[in-house]
Amino acid sequence: MKSHHVGVLVLTLVFLVGGLLSYTFVQNGYFPVASINGNLISQRTVKENADVSRRLYNQGLIGSEMDELFKRGSEKELLKNSLEGLIINEIMKSSATNDQVKKAQKEVATTFDYKAETNLSSVLKNVYKWDADKFKERILEPQALLQIVSQEKGKDFDNWLKSARLKANVKVWFSPYKWEEGELKDR
Repeated sequence: MKSHHVGVLVLTLVFLVGGLLSYTFVQNGYFPVASINGNLISQRTVKENADVSRRLYNQGLIGSEMDELFKRGSEKELLKNSLEGLIINEIMKSSATNDQVKKAQKEVATTFDYKAETNLSSVLKNVYKWDADKFKERILEPQALLQIVSQEKGKDFDNWLKSARLKANVKVWFSPYKWEEGELKDR
């Protein structure tokens, strides 16, 4: 009889701990909202990128192309733009050749010694709320890869990207959006 009670107690504790961990992960945005060719994007990542866009806009650091989005005050549209940008960055990375990805990483490493920049660390913390590695991963490397692939593809770049977007295995969960015909659309 005692072993039955111990088993029930252990099972109850497992469910309780599992529930608390699940709640913590959901509250902090650590659940995946999209999968792109097997790579996951978390809700937290989407929200962080949207928050950065908002801070940059509020500080006058991004151009007027974002005026309409922020004038409307649409949080939903901001999150959608953030998610779509992350998806496209991931499609680019997974569709580019290993050589192109390595070139982009080398370009970032040789052009920008972000760890040696003393002022950069405080700017990244104040404006982006990121460390240098996250800035490199989310901003610098995708931009370098875009530049390298677009230079190598030349006039064919737009067709290449369109094809990559259509071929990508993109799944979107827990969000009011879906990936359809190479675009993020409302459900």
